[in-house]
Amino acid sequence: MLSIAEELMKVRAEIARLTAREAALRAALPSRDGTTLPGMRPGWPIQRVKQGATQHSH
Repeated sequence: MLSIAEELMKVRAEIARLTAREAALRAALPSRDGTTLPGMRPGWPIQRVKQGATQHSH
C-alpha cells in the first residue's frame, strides 16, 4: 500500500503529464478562437475534484 506522500507524488506526476499533453493537443488542434479545444466552450471552467471527494460524488 502506498503512503499518502507516495500517492500524492503519483497524482502530481499524472497532473503534470496530462497538462503537458493538453498543451500539445491545444497546439496541434487550435479552435477557431485559439483559446479552447474543439468541443469545449469558452468560459467553462475545468472541473476539479475537491480534496477528500471522489470523482463520482455530487
